[in-house]
Amino acid sequence: MNEQEIEKLLQKISNQKMFGETEKAIAGLHILNNEFPKEKKYLALLASSYLDADSFDVAEEYCAKALEIDPNYAEAFELKGLIEEKKGDDEQAEKYYKQSISTGIPFKMGHLRLVLLYYKLGKYDDAIKEAEYLLDNFDIGRNEYSADEQRQIFAQWLSFAYNRLYSSLIRIGQYEKAAIRIKEFIAFRANYVKDPYQFLTEDEILFKLYLALNDEEKMKELEEKMLNHYMVPESIIDSMKKDAQQGYLESANPENYTV
Repeated sequence: MNEQEIEKLLQKISNQKMFGETEKAIAGLHILNNEFPKEKKYLALLASSYLDADSFDVAEEYCAKALEIDPNYAEAFELKGLIEEKKGDDEQAEKYYKQSISTGIPFKMGHLRLVLLYYKLGKYDDAIKEAEYLLDNFDIGRNEYSADEQRQIFAQWLSFAYNRLYSSLIRIGQYEKAAIRIKEFIAFRANYVKDPYQFLTEDEILFKLYLALNDEEKMKELEEKMLNHYMVPESIIDSMKKDAQQGYLESANPENYTV
């Protein structure tokens, strides 16, 4: 199998995984594994696909095989963490995620897994620490990337890191820091989203935070933009204000939006 054939098969497998055709993806990966039995990447992909099929024992076997080839293979430790998390053992999952970032090789997905786990568990200080580390140390030249590259990292990890970061900051009452991170998020997304009239959830949260902070100047500035640029009805803005006053900073109280 030549390089072009391998790439074609890997793309097919990726599409199959994306659309839930797990059995077909596994079959294709076994073809690759049979031809390249010492390629750790294909072993990890098999582990991932068996995890998708909830075949935990088989997924663990392929992780073990990958680690026999490379005892410091971060992706295999990440997968072991995912297996444990899916089995409901968050403590063991945390240990494996930490192991994935302790190999001496930078591994952003290990940090992201910790962000998501800590957020799920309500360990917001830990989630903030890991999310800030991610943003400060990976893809640091992202504002200079092409639009396609920016979309890719946004979907892969950046949106998750920012979302959990500003949400965690809100939940521990650090509204000013949350507002700063939300503005960073909006500014980055504006690099490649060319619809100037796309009103984001983050715009709404930012408005509510300014109200909670009693920042009249910034609140009025954003309110003016919502009314005259995004064309948000005044009644909706009034409902957002009620949300903020009632503590609904990240969500909405449906009663505030009834006619």
